[in-house]
Amino acid sequence: MRLKGEEASDFRRSRIVELRKQGKTQQAIAEVLGCSQAWVSKVLKQAESGLPYTRKSRGKVALLAKEQFAQLAELLKQGAIAHGFGTDNWTRERVCALIYQKFCVRYHPAHASNILSKIGFTRQKPKRKDYRRDAAENEAWLKERLPAAQKKPGKKGG
Repeated sequence: MRLKGEEASDFRRSRIVELRKQGKTQQAIAEVLGCSQAWVSKVLKQAESGLPYTRKSRGKVALLAKEQFAQLAELLKQGAIAHGFGTDNWTRERVCALIYQKFCVRYHPAHASNILSKIGFTRQKPKRKDYRRDAAENEAWLKERLPAAQKKPGKKGG
């Protein structure tokens, strides 16, 4: 099994350069180290250029620290009303406003979903319900008027 991680990669890079200085071919080096010949070629080209090796960026660094993400989760669990909002629903805009109030860090509302999923919250979409509808009247209509309005089978059967 091949070792993984940054230290193992650095070791393989230095070993590739050493083996090449000993006169080994790229294919032989790849077999010894258990990697592809293409990767060996890439490492050797970079070593010949004389420039130091730089790792690929792993994305933008989060503006909040891990401790702040944990604090945010606790603040969200307290509810929106506890933080001065009119209802107890968290919207992306409200989450961003809370982050700015508590940590002085601005996030775009479109990014709030990523933050929420990172701290273990899922997106909840409320069911749409007409506030003007009377539930009892609707139930009565379903039981009494709907069956009368439905098409009935003819004399020959349905």
